[in-house]
Amino acid sequence: MSLRVFVDTSAWKAYLDKKDVFHEAVSEQFLRCRRDHTVLVTTDYILSETVTLLRMRRGLGHRLAVQFGKMILNSQVVHLRHVASADFHRAWEIFERYADKDFSFVDCASFAVMENEKLSSALALDDHFVQYGFQKLPD
Repeated sequence: MSLRVFVDTSAWKAYLDKKDVFHEAVSEQFLRCRRDHTVLVTTDYILSETVTLLRMRRGLGHRLAVQFGKMILNSQVVHLRHVASADFHRAWEIFERYADKDFSFVDCASFAVMENEKLSSALALDDHFVQYGFQKLPD
């Protein structure tokens, strides 16, 4: 079975934005994933969040957002996982339980999908995944 890693919005944005301070580190991590034939897993929630972020950011814009969306929708490397009803309800449980954390609902849905898919690592730039108990890449 091949290695599988979840990819968060923060990593997609840093990868696509050459001016992002994390661009080089994230690009290197994506290259390692490619070299190791790692399957990248992301969700429709992450796709939505990322295209919206790209669209609204000065210097990135609509064209890059569309290119990114097409890349994800047509990719043989990225597995686009739709957040199912059970994932949504699990995300709500997580969201309710962690009042002491600033997890977004999208974060919680990502955690639920990762639990369901038995993923242990996420390509992400914030510490939310670590706070919930996952490994964060790049480390």
